[in-house]
Amino acid sequence: MPWVMVLQLAMTLRRHWKYLSPGERATLAMLIKKSQGSPRKLTASERAEVRLLVRKLEPIAIARSVAPIGRKARGRR
Repeated sequence: MPWVMVLQLAMTLRRHWKYLSPGERATLAMLIKKSQGSPRKLTASERAEVRLLVRKLEPIAIARSVAPIGRKARGRR
């Protein structure tokens, strides 16, 4: 994958990460670290908070903006 595409991806992710306040970013990072990749390690309320914070990141918009980058990368092989 060319570096320009990696840069575009990083810029998109950074823009969406900034949709969260610094406190929300810290909370999300803490909960993800606490879960160690397994949602079962979180309480029901913590899982609900993770879902709420992830929704604020607008993952569908991230996917839509990143999809053209992936199509470009596949076309270069």
